Amino acid sequence: MAALEWLRTRKWDDRVMATSLDVQNIVTRESFVGGKVVMVEDGSWALKDIVGYANFKIGVALFPAGPVRQFTLAITDGLGIYLGTKFPEEAQELMKFLISKNYGNAMARTNFLRPARASLVNDLAALIREEFPEKAKGVEVSAFADGHLNGYSVTTEVSVNINDAKRIAYDAWARVFTLGQASTESIQTACLLI
Repeated sequence: MAALEWLRTRKWDDRVMATSLDVQNIVTRESFVGGKVVMVEDGSWALKDIVGYANFKIGVALFPAGPVRQFTLAITDGLGIYLGTKFPEEAQELMKFLISKNYGNAMARTNFLRPARASLVNDLAALIREEFPEKAKGVEVSAFADGHLNGYSVTTEVSVNINDAKRIAYDAWARVFTLGQASTESIQTACLLI
């Protein structure tokens, strides 16, 4: 909650962070390459667009650690099997494929998505440098794997009521961060409803 309040304060009280309204609701990567903001927080999935469209040299940095801990979201590298699955053997086979070198490198090659296997991180870096040799020169793309390699990446939670949960969470987020109409306590209240 303290981190959310810090963000809300930067956006709405201090006005030092752009809001979605400030950039006409343009996604972060487009706002960045379009010169509307000087820095964005995004994942490796946005890197291909950023490096491909930016007409300037970019840099990559690690997420800062807050007073409690550091964390980042894991998407293609946050995999698991539901303990109660009715198909454990099939789930195991799917998992083997999803963490394979071939699949990891295909995801990295297609969209610069971080592979599930830490051993493939250097392959991702090589792919980025190969596709954008000038723009990627000196860019520390291994920062995208730091959470995975150092144990602070987290996965999203999935539940049977995920659509309702998303709607409640997104509505609360929009009231606080997009529109500046509510306090961060409304996010905590929304979490209790989920």
